[in-house]
Amino acid sequence: MKTVTAEAPGRLDFMGGVADYSGSLVLEMPLSLTTRVTITELPPKRISRACESSGSPKLVFASETYGETQVTPGTPPAEVPKWLRYPYGCLWLYAKERGKPVEKLVSSASQRGGGAGDSGGLRFEISSSVPGSMGVSSSAALEVATLRALEKFFGPRLKGTALARLAQRVENEIVGAPCGLMDQLASANGVPRALLPILCRPDVLGAPVKLPAGVVAVGWPSGVKHAVSDSPYATARAAAFMGKKLVERALGRRLGYATELAPSVVRSLSPEDLPEKMSGRAFLASFGGVDDPLSVVEPRRSYPVRAGVSFPVEENYRGELALALLRGVNAKNRSESLAALGELLYQSHAGYSSIGLGCPETDAMVEAVRAQGARRGLYGARVSGGGSGGTVVVLLERESLPALTRLAKKLKRPATFVL
Repeated sequence: MKTVTAEAPGRLDFMGGVADYSGSLVLEMPLSLTTRVTITELPPKRISRACESSGSPKLVFASETYGETQVTPGTPPAEVPKWLRYPYGCLWLYAKERGKPVEKLVSSASQRGGGAGDSGGLRFEISSSVPGSMGVSSSAALEVATLRALEKFFGPRLKGTALARLAQRVENEIVGAPCGLMDQLASANGVPRALLPILCRPDVLGAPVKLPAGVVAVGWPSGVKHAVSDSPYATARAAAFMGKKLVERALGRRLGYATELAPSVVRSLSPEDLPEKMSGRAFLASFGGVDDPLSVVEPRRSYPVRAGVSFPVEENYRGELALALLRGVNAKNRSESLAALGELLYQSHAGYSSIGLGCPETDAMVEAVRAQGARRGLYGARVSGGGSGGTVVVLLERESLPALTRLAKKLKRPATFVL
């Protein structure tokens, strides 16, 4: 009986976040927290008696959180429970990549295990230490771990960034979340205790960069759950692509990505060319739509188009500065470099608020870190991931972790940090 196991980590979004869909440079760090997926062949004797007589293979998904669910191969992903769309969606799209429907792929495994005509199947065991709905990519960890297990079970391995891109398709096509590629790339390619630079055009990976000795970046959960399928994220994403159209018209040229521009270029545009806000109806009347298949412009909604396009352009620049600071830090400039890096985090946090992805709880957490300041070893903080709650990333000296614990208790926020 064949059994394979694979793991993938969650990720800490140090800088970049929702700028990924605009082609920004982002800086991501894999967590020590992981998701594990084990796939085991099910010979007929392992299937319930009711199913033994059916003659068709079965799929069983067992999760610590959601219990056990049995699925008939070929069931459309939209007809399974929402939590199951992540691992089942991986199997569904992986089978399509192999040129087979799910039922034939599973049948091939069953026949190896018990002979043609047997009603075997596959069992997926899922366990995870990555917290869900907290902005640390529990979904990407599950997708990457599932696809890695499928690679091991069926072979061959996907090359380059193909696995991450397939995982993103699960989010976009099966789950219905309009996320970029950042999370899946970070989970699949990150190096422990180092920042992974990713230029999201769409998947250019840079050399990992370690933080200075004694410095850590931790995730501080806010306790406020979020989802990238919610309207604030969708509104911010649509605003970015609407703003890109407006900028293109003002400049008289097409852009592959808005982040090809320098911040000064966008700032120089007049309010007539790039207004603060624009209704969906007015935009659609002028442009008809955006060049992003995952964004829907709603006529009755007002969009922050100037901030929407300014944020990724400026975030891309902040990411480049952050890398330069980290690569150039030494004993003489350590304090100044880390303080400057912290200021970039604060600027990034303010950018999230400008596009509607802030929330009072994370604002209070960031301001509490700012009040402590670099003199106490707390350099900077920002809301991360999809914003609107989730997790705040904090850059600090390791020896200052007790101070952060005291802040968490004072604000009545979770005092369990993710690394």
